[in-house]
Amino acid sequence: MRSLKGERKNSEISFLGRIFLFFKSLFERIKDLQLFRKIVDHEKAVAGADTKDSPAEAKISFVLGMSRLFAIVLLVVFLITVIVFGGKTIAYDNVYYMFRDIAYINSFTESRPASLNYSRPFENQDFTTFKNGLAVAGDSEIKLFTSTGRATMVGGTNYTNPKICSSDSTVLLYDQGRLSFTVYNSFVSLHTETLDYPISSADMAPDGSFCIVTRSDEYGSVVRIYDNKFRLEAEILKNDYVISAKMSPDGRCVSVLSLKASEGEGVTVLSVIERGKTRERSSVEIKGAMPYDASFVAGNRVAVICSDASYVYDLNGNLQQRYDFPSRLINMSVSDGGFALLFADNDVNAGYLLKVFGENGNLINTFKLAGQVSDVELSGNYAYVLFDTEIRRIDVLFGTISSVDFSEEGAILMPFSDGSLMACTDTVAYYISFN
Repeated sequence: MRSLKGERKNSEISFLGRIFLFFKSLFERIKDLQLFRKIVDHEKAVAGADTKDSPAEAKISFVLGMSRLFAIVLLVVFLITVIVFGGKTIAYDNVYYMFRDIAYINSFTESRPASLNYSRPFENQDFTTFKNGLAVAGDSEIKLFTSTGRATMVGGTNYTNPKICSSDSTVLLYDQGRLSFTVYNSFVSLHTETLDYPISSADMAPDGSFCIVTRSDEYGSVVRIYDNKFRLEAEILKNDYVISAKMSPDGRCVSVLSLKASEGEGVTVLSVIERGKTRERSSVEIKGAMPYDASFVAGNRVAVICSDASYVYDLNGNLQQRYDFPSRLINMSVSDGGFALLFADNDVNAGYLLKVFGENGNLINTFKLAGQVSDVELSGNYAYVLFDTEIRRIDVLFGTISSVDFSEEGAILMPFSDGSLMACTDTVAYYISFN
């Protein structure tokens, strides 16, 4: 692994991106002061002390108040300046949506619509949930929707094969098989970069840090790790073919799943890299299996799904659990907290076995499903299954099932943390509620 702090490769942080980073840093400082203020008040209340501020605490309160005022005034001045002089930098529509949605961009202050209509059908679409809303990307356009169905941003892409992933505050869009990627917030493009070699995959952590998988002249695969201010931290150089690279939920580690040849057979390699360290934290080999995917199921657990078995390792490379597959694997879903695997049921024609596992790889429950299944997603304690005429939500702990009629073809399921989900088709995304 090679450290590359501060390095750029045909990259550009937009003017608005720099403003976004400035305000992000400013508000983080304000939050730190607020947290300190709360801790002091709590300790004084527990001790039964006088609530009157000491001179030092009064100074903190004054700094906190002035920081808030400064941030608000600066934000208003910035927005006025952008509207008057920045017509080429930010579209009027985006400023309009910014004012209209700023109060509830992160919350459900209004009811969700029954559906979202895209302006036109996209080619090579990809979807991801974003701030309880939706991000949808096509070959020429990206759209970001709030939870209330309003589009906060519409941007051009000109990407041949767009792929998209998200953090708590930003969206990463990349052109799979080509050179470019872009990071957006809810309203504007923040950072664009063009690499020397094609991008095969990418992933984002909730805090906004991310990784990009590409290659170089000397190495078959290169994993580039960025912090949440778009600075390149390090490159992981591998001669193996990297299948996937994933960020941990806390953003502290990266898992790299790769395939190499050894003595005439393929060997699956799982490497865990701790950010800020110059060496791999662990590396394990799995022989005789074809790797499908690997992803964190917790901050300290990684699940590896292969052609014949699943494996769960801790960050030190210790095997926690192995599960040998009972039949052919049809579909899978890995999430923070566990993973779900869909198998063909050899005892039933056109039937399936849905098996759900915890973060340690332990089998939690098994469900027999009859009918045609086209998609499975796991989120929290629920598994969502898309049939040809309905969508079922299964409580994986208690086995209770809720269902909603749904017969749209080619849909993709996008679950939300509150137990609802969105079913995305070529032109319309439908909100599905099981309450």
